[in-house]
Amino acid sequence: MKQIALIAIAAIAAAATFTSCKSSEANYRTAYDTTIARQREKEGIDSTTYARIEAERTANTAVVEGDSVRMVADRVSIVDGTAADLKPFGVVVGEYKQLFNARSFRNRLQAKGHPACVAKNSQSTYYVIARSFDTAPEAAAYLDTAATSLGIRLPIPKPWILKTR
Repeated sequence: MKQIALIAIAAIAAAATFTSCKSSEANYRTAYDTTIARQREKEGIDSTTYARIEAERTANTAVVEGDSVRMVADRVSIVDGTAADLKPFGVVVGEYKQLFNARSFRNRLQAKGHPACVAKNSQSTYYVIARSFDTAPEAAAYLDTAATSLGIRLPIPKPWILKTR
């Protein structure tokens, strides 16, 4: 009888040990948001100014051969790939704040035969670029078929063109 009671107590203690102290994505997100807010305060950028800068960055559109497309000009550096992979116009199919996630998505694209690469801007946003082109019309033509031709569900609502500076 004592053995059964000791086994039951040990099982309850083990269950309590394995189920407590788990980190959740919400906890990581809260810590990340707090860190970013503190960093912006240090840099002297208030939330209103930062929101305006982000709105301007995301609202960019350009007319390419009669079509309106989202085109964002940003200074980026190649993270995964070679300098030859990053041409002036890249079709972005994923945006991430963590390099691990960007690399994971890039690897999935490469496994399906696409020449994807990862680039990073000054705000540490990682862009997964499915393919780069020398001209805007080439990128716009690929943009129309990118979502369906990749064969993978995209993490962003719609692909867009990154004009590198």
